[in-house]
Amino acid sequence: MRRNRTLVLPFLGILILLISLIASVSLNLARASDDIPATVQTCLPPSTQNAKVWGVVDTETGSYHLIGTSWTEREEAVYQEVLIYLNPEDTCRSLLPENDPVLSHYIPLQLARELALQRYTRVLQEQGGREAYQQQLTDYLTSAPEGTRSEFPPEHIWALEQLGIELPIDSYEVLP
Repeated sequence: MRRNRTLVLPFLGILILLISLIASVSLNLARASDDIPATVQTCLPPSTQNAKVWGVVDTETGSYHLIGTSWTEREEAVYQEVLIYLNPEDTCRSLLPENDPVLSHYIPLQLARELALQRYTRVLQEQGGREAYQQQLTDYLTSAPEGTRSEFPPEHIWALEQLGIELPIDSYEVLP
């Protein structure tokens, strides 16, 4: 009887830890699908016509919102991801310039990874699941003209790996 308790207690501790991690990711994913707070909207590019929350991460010093924005410019569709920092006083600041998609240049790598994981988890949901997205991404990357390679930030590569998505060899480059 005593031996069973010795085995059960560590197992319960691990189980509780796993459940809390899953709950944390689920909470962040649920928040990512919520509407964009009015304060965050004030920091979006002025030409934004559509915006979608890809991810939200709360920290002790504020929250980070990864938002996909789009608009039409000279009859062409423009898409940009924006990283907004919202401090506890509800003041926002845009952190990601349009010519640098690498989140980890502006925030700690772990936060960048969490936002990228939320982003791709949502993409998988919208694209019909892992297998469907894997096929779409593989088709896109392998149909590029000879010598053309897509570029991915390191946190995106990490998130795709966590979700079991494989990128075809020699079809992409990791941004520094």
